[in-house]
Amino acid sequence: MSGKTYLVIGATGKQGRATLNALIANGVTSIVATSRNPESNSAKKLLDITEVSKVLAADLNDPESIVNAINESGASRLWFMTDWYSIKRPTRAKEAALGKNVIDAILKADNKLEHVVFTSVGDADNCPETVLHFWGKADIESYMAEKLAPTSTTWAVIRPAAFFENLDDAATFNPLKKGKVSMVTKPQFSVKYIAAEDIGKGSAVLLMKPEEYAGKKIEAAAAEHTGPELAQALSEVSGVDCKYSMGVPRFALWLFMRDLYHMTEWFESDGYSGDIDEFKKIVPDAKDAKAWFKAKGQWANGEKFVTK
Repeated sequence: MSGKTYLVIGATGKQGRATLNALIANGVTSIVATSRNPESNSAKKLLDITEVSKVLAADLNDPESIVNAINESGASRLWFMTDWYSIKRPTRAKEAALGKNVIDAILKADNKLEHVVFTSVGDADNCPETVLHFWGKADIESYMAEKLAPTSTTWAVIRPAAFFENLDDAATFNPLKKGKVSMVTKPQFSVKYIAAEDIGKGSAVLLMKPEEYAGKKIEAAAAEHTGPELAQALSEVSGVDCKYSMGVPRFALWLFMRDLYHMTEWFESDGYSGDIDEFKKIVPDAKDAKAWFKAKGQWANGEKFVTK
């Protein structure tokens, strides 16, 4: 890995940190991280990692800050993602603009990158256009392919399925309460999942092997479960009899979270197309629900699981 520096945009987030960790696990010794606030505690803690040389300021709303980070990092490879939920009154165009800012910065920077990896979403352009937070990422994919085509910078995309982390997310009013696990789908429908850790592992592979993955979009799914299957896995791991429930009534999604309503309807019809066996050729130890719950090891309130 000598001579290769990796720039991880947004390294304090779940996916960014997972990508950083996976790069280190694969022997990378030179990483530059970015944060919107390098003075935050989470950003400063990154400097305790031997392989992280710097934490630079970069905000996806501020293209010049991204240019500065690329130049100051001296990196040859870059990872980034966009977050729909970080946007005030999000729209497809607003999310696309964040990703386009990164691509424009790559083109403008004096430090020319060899390879870029974008974490998008599963089937970004293979779902109804009413699922706006998918199509915003599809727009970024298209823009990246178009704008980087005339340059020497190659690209790859990893497209994750639903996050296991959504099963314990207080920010979306879905904490993992004792004896209960919730998702938006009806119990009989299965959904493909992946852990943030495994998104990071897949991202690291795509970053480190541009000769193999340049120009490719990799659907990333590690497991598929119905609601009752999630509950069964949690029951076995926690030692508590668990039940599955829909976290949000469908009518509430329709009234207040229309984008998630359309996504949920798609989950229950076509759903993610990712081939689990194919993704496990890239990340062989990618977790299923039981492994994810075991790694988590506790309820949202901090109470530890008591295994049988």
